[in-house]
Amino acid sequence: MSGLRKLRAVALDCDGVLIDDTYLAMIARFVTDHGGTYDAAAERDVIGLRDIVVAEKVTRLCGLDQPAEETLKQLWAARQDHLAEHPIRVAEGARDCLEALGKLPVRLLCYGGRTREHTFDRYLGDLVGLLDPDVPYVSINEHRPGVDHIARTVLGAEHGEVVFVDDVSRVAEDARAHGAGFIGFPAGPAHARQREFMIGYGVRHIATSLAELTPELLEIVDEELATSTHWRG
Repeated sequence: MSGLRKLRAVALDCDGVLIDDTYLAMIARFVTDHGGTYDAAAERDVIGLRDIVVAEKVTRLCGLDQPAEETLKQLWAARQDHLAEHPIRVAEGARDCLEALGKLPVRLLCYGGRTREHTFDRYLGDLVGLLDPDVPYVSINEHRPGVDHIARTVLGAEHGEVVFVDDVSRVAEDARAHGAGFIGFPAGPAHARQREFMIGYGVRHIATSLAELTPELLEIVDEELATSTHWRG
């Protein structure tokens, strides 16, 4: 395997990449069930923000006469109902993917909007040995979209030395703004708009399964980042 010119770290989103997404379809249903219009503009505006900001935007979308904190409680209850119908599953090939990427000379970590105990330890704890021993997981709810926080604050790296793998286009937008790497992962039917948004932001690489997230793909991204050709347009 050839050496890497630029990359020092690969950061993978948990919810939507390594485990099932539990938010996009739920938020869409909540908005429509409460009298709001959930179109492309609404999705672009709402998804990928801090929990309380999402609640504030959903409150306005639905015309709810209540504090955002109450809407947030209702969103959490709706998520629990969604999970009762659609239990969280670890993505097929998660271990194989992490084992393969672990052969690259990079730090490999996960991130998500919940605490480590809430999501990572519960569903992916048996994979922790395949991740960075110092920073296997980063909680980013207070730092969304999270690119700058993970690259500079957590890893002490330049933005262009980190590639992010995420199912949300807001992270793609943030990665482009900072000159970081990005691989889109809009894996489910609920991600159709997210895929379109990513393409609109100039994302070159979109995977629909972890089997497509290979060391060879990372080597391509590394070369693009080293030659400032990673983003279209």
